[in-house]
Amino acid sequence: MSLDTLPTYRRVGAWFLGPAEDAELYMLWLHRLNQGLDTRKWRVYEYREKSKGLCLVLSIDAASVSVMDKLRWRP
Repeated sequence: MSLDTLPTYRRVGAWFLGPAEDAELYMLWLHRLNQGLDTRKWRVYEYREKSKGLCLVLSIDAASVSVMDKLRWRP
């Protein structure tokens, strides 16, 4: 297997207002709000608790990035 055949991912940030204890719920929201994207492949790379919410640094698959680019989403 060559390196070219390995899946590629991109890191993105997502901000959620609310307690950090709800991180699983936030991932569920991302899944529900992004129909057409395979958010099951998304992983939480890092999370940062802030005073009024939570910042998740996500690793998302290249196919999702491609769809988001077509929708003019910008990181």
